[in-house]
Amino acid sequence: MHDTSLAERDALKALPAVLGVVDSQGQTMVIIGPLVNEMYSEIMRQLENAPDGQTPDSGPAKPGDNAVAGAKAPKKSWFDKLLATISAIFTPYIPILATSGIIKGLIDILAQSGILPNTSNTYLILAGAGNALIYFFPILLAFTAAQKFGASPYIGAVIGAALMEPNITGITTTGNVIDFLGIHFTAMNFSSTVIPIILAIWAYSYLDKLLKRFLPKALQFIFVPFLSLLIMVPLTLMVFGPVGGFLANLVADGYEFFLNSNVIIFNAIFGALFIYVIMLGIHWVVLPLQLSYLAEHGMEYSLGSGGMGNYAVLGVCLAVMIISKNKEDRAMASSSAFVNFLSGVTEPGIYGVVMKNKKYFISLTLGGLAGGIVCGVTKTYITNFAFSGLLGLPAFLSSPTAVTYFIAVGVSLSVSFFTTILLSKQNINFKKPKA
Repeated sequence: MHDTSLAERDALKALPAVLGVVDSQGQTMVIIGPLVNEMYSEIMRQLENAPDGQTPDSGPAKPGDNAVAGAKAPKKSWFDKLLATISAIFTPYIPILATSGIIKGLIDILAQSGILPNTSNTYLILAGAGNALIYFFPILLAFTAAQKFGASPYIGAVIGAALMEPNITGITTTGNVIDFLGIHFTAMNFSSTVIPIILAIWAYSYLDKLLKRFLPKALQFIFVPFLSLLIMVPLTLMVFGPVGGFLANLVADGYEFFLNSNVIIFNAIFGALFIYVIMLGIHWVVLPLQLSYLAEHGMEYSLGSGGMGNYAVLGVCLAVMIISKNKEDRAMASSSAFVNFLSGVTEPGIYGVVMKNKKYFISLTLGGLAGGIVCGVTKTYITNFAFSGLLGLPAFLSSPTAVTYFIAVGVSLSVSFFTTILLSKQNINFKKPKA
């Protein structure tokens, strides 16, 4: 939307399938939970079939309309722009990251139990499926980054692929000083990295615009990709790799300092507050740090403790399902609990249950905090990225600290469940009605 003030929020909230409306990052987000893919496909179908200059049910655009093409959108802060950029680059890969973690967790369990030897071809093929996304992340991130920055995603992907090409990886994975045209620089391994390729594609987007500005259109078809690759691949290796690596290490050092200062407080904070970070949409700032740490160390703490809020939401939903006298509230709570338990999707529970009663935020926070403290005290970590819930179970079971993780889950769920009941007690009649 060019002007978010035009959104009819009350009318949107009144729709049966809508769980809530949230303004964040300069956008108006309509929360519809598990129906999002179906709704998105239908909206896109209607927009694609609409005549030029006219959207479904809106009538033709008028010169005075704020929403016409070319109207100035409200100015966004640099932080909103950063969040929108990170979100656009990473969002397409989140479901694949989760399923990759499930695959890796499942084959690890099978290997540990002796059912599937880790030297067998079957194991190696499945391991390849689970490891591919993280290993080739520079290629995939280059594609979506180029889309976001307005350059060719295909050229962007090839720039990323060049960094993973065997001839280049053969000299960069050593970490030695190498040279290009006599210019010496320190090589770095780009596999599983995030920041260097995003910086490189950001720079490439400006080169792309520059080339299209000065090259005749007849020459652009060949010379834009030719010059882009010729310039950007060496520049990425010599400049953006080291600079991005330095920035990544700087951020990672700060993250590790916070973690190592007090692992209990670190996990308690993530347990209590990360669910709110997700609700505000600013988890995109944290997720790259978590994924980078996981890729580098093979384990990560905050992805475990941060998920405690999800189970706290589940605890609230289960309590409301039992204690509520309102049939619609019970139905919403039960369906939200089922979706959360199965797939770890919390939006129906947050917007359909928790946000209807401010007291439930106390339950949510205390439940997440309790689970986070348990994670911190027991130094619980995970070895694979996955969503919480039944479908992500193999990813969490494969961790050496799986037992303490599930103890933390039980604590988080129980605390939020019983706190919700206690806070709602004055509205419940536990006595049987007199005959």
